[in-house]
This record gives sequence, structure tokens and C-alpha cells, in this order.
Amino acid sequence: MVFSVKGPHRYPVDNNTRVTREFFLLASTRPLCGASARVFYQHRAWTAASKKTTRSSLVNNPRRHYWWSDQSNDGGKTGGDKAEDFEEPTPLLQYRLVQRRTLNVPRRIYILGVGNIGGFVAHSLAGLAHRPPITLLLSSRSSLKAWHEQGGSLKLTTDGFLDTKSDFDVELALRRPTPTDETRVVGLKLSPQSERPSDPQEDIIHNLIVSVKAYDTVGALRRVAHRLTPQSSILFIQNGMGIIEEVNNLVFPDPANRPQYLLGVISHGIYREGRFSFVHGGHGTIALTILPRGIAEVEPEFEPSALYLLRTMTRTPVLAAVGFAPTDLLQLQIEKLAVNAIINPLTALMGCLNGDLLQQPSLSRVLRLLLAEISLVIRSLPELQGVLNVKVRFDIRRLEGQVIGVAFKTARNRSSTLQDISDGRLTEIEYITGYFVRRGEEVGIQCVLNFMVLHMIKAKQLMEGRRHGKVLPLEPRDV
Repeated sequence: MVFSVKGPHRYPVDNNTRVTREFFLLASTRPLCGASARVFYQHRAWTAASKKTTRSSLVNNPRRHYWWSDQSNDGGKTGGDKAEDFEEPTPLLQYRLVQRRTLNVPRRIYILGVGNIGGFVAHSLAGLAHRPPITLLLSSRSSLKAWHEQGGSLKLTTDGFLDTKSDFDVELALRRPTPTDETRVVGLKLSPQSERPSDPQEDIIHNLIVSVKAYDTVGALRRVAHRLTPQSSILFIQNGMGIIEEVNNLVFPDPANRPQYLLGVISHGIYREGRFSFVHGGHGTIALTILPRGIAEVEPEFEPSALYLLRTMTRTPVLAAVGFAPTDLLQLQIEKLAVNAIINPLTALMGCLNGDLLQQPSLSRVLRLLLAEISLVIRSLPELQGVLNVKVRFDIRRLEGQVIGVAFKTARNRSSTLQDISDGRLTEIEYITGYFVRRGEEVGIQCVLNFMVLHMIKAKQLMEGRRHGKVLPLEPRDV
């Protein structure tokens, strides 16, 4: 679990400088969710008990939670901020010294992709008491026209109650802006680029959330890559895996110019009623982590923009976002992908609801055969070697229980792959089933059954695309 807390205590470095120490508890902690997570993130000052925490007490009680208050600018007048009042942090805590005046991160958050996930996140962030400025990045003028026609607002229905949020800024994410391009929309008023202020920082994107379809990620990021810097942060909340590797290879090949990455795994159930109208059909959580820039980093240095994104997401009640260590989130991501690699292609091929998979004994046999390959690939991945309980967690019988549980819980839902095929759209199967096929080849495992299912889905999406009068690419990377 990764989370960050910042207290009012300033550690004296010399007579003229005081700095704030940020802690990241990376081990021996249980995830905080719901109200617990929000309380932890919103309260930020030592209590008397936690001020006197010693090295031995941290080692003997690694699950201790620290409580904080909002009094953070006392000018060093309160007691307990002397260096001798604090013990050095144990190895369980990673820290870095950050000058308070350098943490001046722009609050504006850009959201690339206003689909089910992006619309839900944008609407939830807009519900904060002190909401950050939010800019929606649209990919086409038809989307911009639809935004105007629907009143320039996002609508979310939860448990039968409709909630409408407005006051969003909107921009067209063009590949290469020119002086004649109309690229910015503020509210409902279109402002050409030539009328923009000359401030060179105006166009820089510091905080970006990416929620487009997996196969659209590279193309969408290329349109805004010139506005991202190494100090920017990108939060990926998408279905499928293997996206980060493509972005690194095709968009940010130079590690020195690469933004800081965050990953999110969402379990909320969201479906669309209109172009900018959504229904929150199932409550869940969002698991988050900040990815270190280098594999060999023992004490990773996180960009302030990444910390800002993490804190903003976790203080949003509707999202119920929780921080995790990268390895823990990787396991959650793979576990979710294994379930999707069964439910999505089988429901798409059979044209059935998720719950229908539980009523067919023949499909249960197919399910186990596919899971046998997936389980073997996961347990052979080099990045999971040495992680405790991997063989138990990804055992075929446990994965089968996960699939059955999700199918039962979402029995009346249509999988995203089935929805895409029914509408004649490209699917994300290359980043779901295709991920396990590719990783299997890397570790010397031939996933012949999953390979067959992968190409059956590809064939069906092309046939359905033609019926809808669309010409879909043979490979999603050709988009």
C-alpha cells in the first residue's frame, strides 16, 4: 500500500531553513478504504501518542496508523517540532525532504477520454467541496458539438437519483495545434488559440488522467505529448494490460523526458445512457499506485504532481480510491484481467449476459481450460517471482472462483467486449486475452486455446463492423 501524509512538523536543517518530511508507508499495512481512507488522508497533524513513537515501537507494531489534524501553518510556534523530539524513521518508512515552497503544483486536472470511466471520474471530482479546475479533452468536433447540444454538463444517475455537474472547461485534443486552430473551449464559449494569453505555462499539462480505450491510448497521447513534461504526471485508468509498454515505446521512448506514471484499477460498475450521461450501476473502489521511474530505485522520488493526483483521487468520497504498493497493484490488475479474459470473450462469442455463463456446463469446461493456460502464465511471470503466495493466489481453482463470483455479481450485465461488437466497434481483446498470449510466448508457454479465442473475437468484430458499415483495422495499433 502506498499513501502519503504530510504533517505540520518542520525538521530544522539549519537556522534559516525548515522543510516538511513526507512519508510513504510501503509495507506491513492493510489497505484503507471508504471512510477509513478518507479520514487518514484528511487529518494531518501528530497526536501526542504518535509524536512519541520510537523506532522500536514502529518495528514491533508496523500496522500502526497515524492520525493528523489540519493545523499545518503555525510558524513553528507549537511544541514538539524540535529535531530531538523525533526518532529517525525505520526501514518500513521511505521518506524524502521537500521544501514547502517548491510544492506549488497547478491544481488543474485534464481528463483524456470522457467515456464511462472518464465521465465518472470527472463527475466525482467535480463534487468535491474545493474542486480542482477540470478540463475535458475531446477528440473530435462531433464530440464538441454533442457537448454543446447536451448543455455542457455531465450527468450521473446513482440509485435512481440524477446528479448533474457543470462548469467544466473543454478542449479539442488536436495532434499539432496551429495558430488558426480553434482548440480551446471555456464553458460554452469558443476561444481560438490566437486569442490565448502568451503565458508559456498555459499549455503545459501537469496532471492528466487517461481513460480512453486501450487501443486509442497511443494515438490520444500523441496529440498532447508536446504539452507534457518530465514533471507532469499521467494516471492511467483503463481496462487491459500492456498499455504502458506501448506508450513508452511509441510516445515517450526517452526515459529522461518521460512523465511520472500512475496506475489505477477500477471496480465500479458504470454504463452509459447518453453521450455525456452515465449510470453508476455498481459501487466499487479504485486501487492506485505511483510507478517508480527506474526498476532499481530503492527510495523512489515522486513528482509533486503525482502526489497531488494521488491525494485528490483519495479524498474524493465517491471514488473510494485506495493507495497500494506497485507490486500489490500489479497482482490486483492481473487478477482482474484474468477474470475479464474469461467473461469478456465468452459472452461476446455466445452473445449472452454474464450470468448466462454459469448455466451452461459446456461453458464451464471451456472456462477451466482457458484458466489453466492463464494460471500457468501468471505463475511464470518474472516480475512476480519471489512474491509471497503468488502460486496460491493465482491457482486455477481460486481463479475459477473469482470468475464465478464476478459473473454472479454482474449476472444482468453485458460485458464491454459484447457491447463493442454489438455496436460494430473495435474491442480491447488484444489487451485482455492478447496480453496473456504474448506474455506466455515470452516465458515459453503456448496458450493455444486463448490464441484461438483471441482470433475468433477479432474475426467477429470485423464481421460485425462490416454489418454496421464500418471498416475496422486488422490490428488495434493501426487505429
